[in-house]
Amino acid sequence: MQSDNRSGKRVIMEVDQPMVDPREVCEECLKKTKIRYPDQGNFFTPHLRSINHLEVGRSKIISSPLTILLEYVVLLYQRTKEGIQHFLRQLFPRHPRIRGRNFTGASFVGRTTYAGRYDHGKPIHHLHVDAWARTWWGSWRHLAEGVAGHDGRFRLPYDLREARSWAVRRIIVEVSQLSFLYTERDKPRPVHSIAESIRVPKKELTGMEYNLRDIQIDLWAYRRDTRIPRTYINDHDKDAPERYVQGRTDALQDQIIPIELTKLKHLAQLETAPETLSIPQIQADYPPNLTTCIENTLPPELKGYTRGDEFFGARMMNGMNAASFTPDPGHPQHYWMLYWGYQGYDHNDIFAFPTTEIKYTIRPGNHTPMPVEIILTGQLNAYNRDPWQRRRFRPADGEQWMYAKRVARSVGGLVSEVDDHFAHTHTNTEQYALAAFRNLRLNPVNWLMQPHLREVSLVDHTADRILVSQKHGYIPRASALTGLGIQQRVEDTMGVLDWKGREPMKVINDAHTFAKAENLFWDITREYVNDFFERNLEAIAEHWLEIYLMSEDMVNHSVRVFRSRIDLDKLDEREREMMEKRIAYFESRYSFDPTLPRRTVDGELKILSPITESKTFLDARPEDLQNLKDWCVYVIHTATFMHTWVNEHQYEDIGEVLYSCLGLRFGDGPDGVLAPESDYRIAPDPVRATQMMWWSNLLSRTEYGFITRNEDGDINPRFSEMLKAHEEEFRRYGVIVDDIEARTNI
Repeated sequence: MQSDNRSGKRVIMEVDQPMVDPREVCEECLKKTKIRYPDQGNFFTPHLRSINHLEVGRSKIISSPLTILLEYVVLLYQRTKEGIQHFLRQLFPRHPRIRGRNFTGASFVGRTTYAGRYDHGKPIHHLHVDAWARTWWGSWRHLAEGVAGHDGRFRLPYDLREARSWAVRRIIVEVSQLSFLYTERDKPRPVHSIAESIRVPKKELTGMEYNLRDIQIDLWAYRRDTRIPRTYINDHDKDAPERYVQGRTDALQDQIIPIELTKLKHLAQLETAPETLSIPQIQADYPPNLTTCIENTLPPELKGYTRGDEFFGARMMNGMNAASFTPDPGHPQHYWMLYWGYQGYDHNDIFAFPTTEIKYTIRPGNHTPMPVEIILTGQLNAYNRDPWQRRRFRPADGEQWMYAKRVARSVGGLVSEVDDHFAHTHTNTEQYALAAFRNLRLNPVNWLMQPHLREVSLVDHTADRILVSQKHGYIPRASALTGLGIQQRVEDTMGVLDWKGREPMKVINDAHTFAKAENLFWDITREYVNDFFERNLEAIAEHWLEIYLMSEDMVNHSVRVFRSRIDLDKLDEREREMMEKRIAYFESRYSFDPTLPRRTVDGELKILSPITESKTFLDARPEDLQNLKDWCVYVIHTATFMHTWVNEHQYEDIGEVLYSCLGLRFGDGPDGVLAPESDYRIAPDPVRATQMMWWSNLLSRTEYGFITRNEDGDINPRFSEMLKAHEEEFRRYGVIVDDIEARTNI
């Protein structure tokens, strides 16, 4: 209580009870629930065979002590073998100096080409080629080196006397890819990764050309079974064009095993005694997330804050969704948000996924968006299946308003997961990674982009199985979208994702911390890219052909423009109205400019704009260099900041089953999904519930591969320095600079 005295000062009596501010509790819970990994386990702790052995059901983990011991023996053998090989490399280093004096007459010639049915015979340009001789006592002699031309052809002159020396035991020609490491800023060091190795019989060297013919290499091929540009990987462990770095595998192993064991315990219990395990018990067995922490911390009179309007608006603006707000032309402080649902996509009849429109009041200043109306269009129960039925909800509707917000959270969660996470940051980044790795080798842009494009093809290959496939994936089992529906939706989302014209989200008011952080990161990235181009412009111009070839691959393999597949004249009045809203919202959210000129390939209007249409820098248009800079900024921003945001906030917003799942079931009641949280008939069943908790934990546990930590040493330290210079400003927006990922990971 409070008392006034003659001094005029406010006096707080001992009987006063401090007021609890839910927003302060929220901030505290954000810190408490940040994922950390203090326990590294012990020798007999179960572990994962590999990242590719993750499963929504039962992942392939090694838990038997005998198996763990045997595997350790195998691992010890492998490490001993690697240690011996490392020792031999140190004992017999490969000196780069070319041996010999007379390089006339004798040469190795050949052509580097793609293997595989569809790219067969197509040249691979600018791969590094070396010829090495190994002596009888193990030392290496460098006979020749060169780079394949734009047509894949190479000629390596060598000294025949040196090659035919009695000391030489064997001769090897190696074709290599290059990656780069930074030991100091702005000075990358090339690292060779052998793509193909050919043994050459010494006795066949006669002083003339030795023709290696076409060297066919399985390298960065496009899949042919999907319209989406994806990397061809048949067997993740055998024919993938890249491998996870060991640090990534080790980190995920430490992070996911405790969660995997919890899931396995639940699945076993549900098989033998399903009545003994409830959703609250499942929830309690997993680490607390933001919403459960807040509710467990708040005093009784403030319970339910996470289901209130203020928290709803705050999370939609600055949580995993980070949704776009479209101004209402009729009211300056009203904004609309739209989540497109199941209409037009292959779906099941178990889960609800209505198109959801949310109207907010957003005042200037530090004010959270407050929802004032929710419109749900589509099926809400198991009986009325009209896909265009529409219902409106407002705060005055009481419990119905609470139910509508829960539906909106679940719809928003699925949209964010499929559209913003998988399509926008995963498959979108992969299409650029595939084009870049197929073409960038000598151009310095390779040094700039490579660290941000690594491993995304591997991650997406795993996601195909555990997240989006109809047979094994979690999302088709736990939401309205089927595997086919997800593929359709990803293609449509990518049909508005063009690098050209992209801008960060506009800041609406002082509470819009996501947009502030995004704009800050965007500006720093642009400064970093501009600085890089100033330092390397001459070499970028010299190898402009690679930029042209990358651009051609990008554009020709991209999906069609989303609006180009829709004939509005064939839709009825209701469908047309909704589709026009959807097109406008999609194009606004992803900064798509429908007025830009675009290329038509095989009758399809392609979404991606070309960077350049000139093979040489001298012939390029004046704006092409700026196009390349803009492309670099966009791709780095998408692969790093945008993926970090949606990935890091997943467990906060879809880490409580009853708060927000990816799909509410229709149940068997007349009200369908408009029912309280206590009605478990509409919640995910216990199997889906524990899989959801496993899955949301998995996707947020990415403690490896960050820009400022630079664990792999492949990022220019200058980028880290520029980000660290703004560390406090990022912190004010809720972003920890050291937690910004260097590339799109799991």
